[in-house]
Amino acid sequence: MKSNIQHNLVICLIGIFALGLWLYDKVVYGDVFRLMLVALGLFWFIQKQFQHLKYLIIVAIVILGIAFACKLLFAYLAHHYGDIEWLQGILEIAKRPINGKFKGFPSGHTTAAFTTSALMWHFMGKKWGIFAFILACFVGYSRILSLWHTPLQVLAGAILGFIGSLILIYCIDKYFKKYIDK
Repeated sequence: MKSNIQHNLVICLIGIFALGLWLYDKVVYGDVFRLMLVALGLFWFIQKQFQHLKYLIIVAIVILGIAFACKLLFAYLAHHYGDIEWLQGILEIAKRPINGKFKGFPSGHTTAAFTTSALMWHFMGKKWGIFAFILACFVGYSRILSLWHTPLQVLAGAILGFIGSLILIYCIDKYFKKYIDK
C-alpha cells in the first residue's frame, strides 16, 4: 500500500513538472524529456536493478543506433545522389521543415522517449508505461510544433522507439532464456 502511494506521488510530481515545462516552453520540454532514458538508467542503477539496466543499454544502443543510421543514410544520399529524380521523392521524408537539411527521419528525440516508455511498460508495469507513453507523445508533438520534424518523422520515431523496443526486449528475453539463464 505504501509503495503504491509513493508511486502515485512520484507520478504526480513528474506530471506536474512535465505540465509546467510544457506550459513554459514546448521546445525545452522535448529537449528535456528525450533524456528520460538517461533518468531511467540512473534510477535502475541507484536501485541496483542491473538486469533492467542491461536491457536498457542493449535496447538503447540498437534502437537509437538504427535511428541515427537512418539519419546518416538519408543525409549521405541527399548529399551524393540528391540530383537523381526518382530518389528526390524518397529523400523528402527526411527533410527538416525548419532548415531543409536531410537529417530528420526518424525523430531521434521521439525515438528515445518512446524507447523509454517501452522499457518502463515492460519492467515497471502498465501504469508507468502508459504515463511514460503520454510524456513521449508530448515529446513528439513538441518536435512538430518547433518545426524540427514532420508528423511522419515523429510517427516513424515513435514506432521505432516503442514497437522496435518491445520486439527487441522479446528477442533479448528469448536469447537470455536460451543461452544465459540455463
